[in-house]
Amino acid sequence: MVTEIRHFNRFYTSLIGLLDETLMQSAYTLTEARVLFEVGHRAGAVAANQSGEAGFLARAFHLDLAQPASSIAGELRLDPVYLTRILRKFAAMGLTELRADPYDRRRRILSLTARGNSELATLQAAVDRDLTRLTASLADNEAAELSDTLKRVVRLLGGG
Repeated sequence: MVTEIRHFNRFYTSLIGLLDETLMQSAYTLTEARVLFEVGHRAGAVAANQSGEAGFLARAFHLDLAQPASSIAGELRLDPVYLTRILRKFAAMGLTELRADPYDRRRRILSLTARGNSELATLQAAVDRDLTRLTASLADNEAAELSDTLKRVVRLLGGG
């Protein structure tokens, strides 16, 4: 089983170019693109001041590690400091903003800017085009079989 999964991983990562330096010939690595996606889909998420280890690191290094960022780091299994570097890069590029919650000044809201939303839409359109091109030659029954198989893999490996 392990050999078959590893074989599939090598096949798929090569097929869609996951090992390329950037995703879809963009300025973003796969990790950065995924973080951009997660921030975009958590738009308006409210962040409370951190406590515990993450809060200590945020305060000690002035990292602005807000709760939405912390949950993204956990879900993507990223080091919080690495995620913070990505978010700082995005902020410097004008893609994200962290602003005070108008209802509670102790809380902050992490979201994409208009430019960030535009970049995310461009990335998603490129991925959609590539996946459409990848599956264009499949007959309807083959596309349905592939869809069912992908759902089954997710279910069997615990993702749903």
